[in-house]
Amino acid sequence: MDNLELEENAKSVRKRIFEFKTRTKFGHLASCLCCVDILVSLYRDSQTKFNPDEDIFLFSKGHGSPAVYPILADLGTIDAGELDKYCEPEGILRLHADQSIPGCHFVGGSLGNGVGYAAGYAFASGKNVYTLVGDAELYEGSVWETLIFVAHHNINNLRIIIDRNSMGILGKTEELLKLEPLEDKFASFGLDVITVDGHSFDELRDVFSENPTRPQVVIANTIKGKGVSYMEDKWRYHTIIPKEEDLLEIGIKELS
Repeated sequence: MDNLELEENAKSVRKRIFEFKTRTKFGHLASCLCCVDILVSLYRDSQTKFNPDEDIFLFSKGHGSPAVYPILADLGTIDAGELDKYCEPEGILRLHADQSIPGCHFVGGSLGNGVGYAAGYAFASGKNVYTLVGDAELYEGSVWETLIFVAHHNINNLRIIIDRNSMGILGKTEELLKLEPLEDKFASFGLDVITVDGHSFDELRDVFSENPTRPQVVIANTIKGKGVSYMEDKWRYHTIIPKEEDLLEIGIKELS
């Protein structure tokens, strides 16, 4: 896919997420919308090194995992009809993805655990492992403990992608507990650190088309609620799913 096709696919993915989330009123809609371009870049851009048939993608940010459902449907990994049964008893797609869903591996529940699992998986298996981490998840000490292990063993087949939307459930990260300077903090462990626009397919491709020689942290700057104007960069939508008819109509129109 070229950039235009990737952008159209990302918009389609967001629209389907918006549809099944607003229909069921379950989950974290805004947290899914912000990471779509990262996932589309990995799964749909043939110029990246990620191979979904061989490599491992793990959601440490478990509440964002439903963002991958439309992508798995597009790839034929799951039946597209399953999107209509999201969180329904007869369906296979859950609030948080799990290993019972084709194409899904470990998905974090309690924040901070997924990074350690990803590091252990990469270290033990030798496979290329990618893990998506929420930026407010960096408040968990287990993340930083894992980085000591990762750096010591030079686990360069591990890529840690930070979804840097600068928001957590209670507000903006820099107002709650300051995280910056993130680049310096990760670099102090001896890791390869790159910051990109998490909505730029050119920048994402440049990073994901290379094979790092050191463990890599990709800080992907994203916009919470990306694609729906009234949700963008609004922390209150971390847990709130719009219900009003006029807001639903605006969302569908902007994502169509």
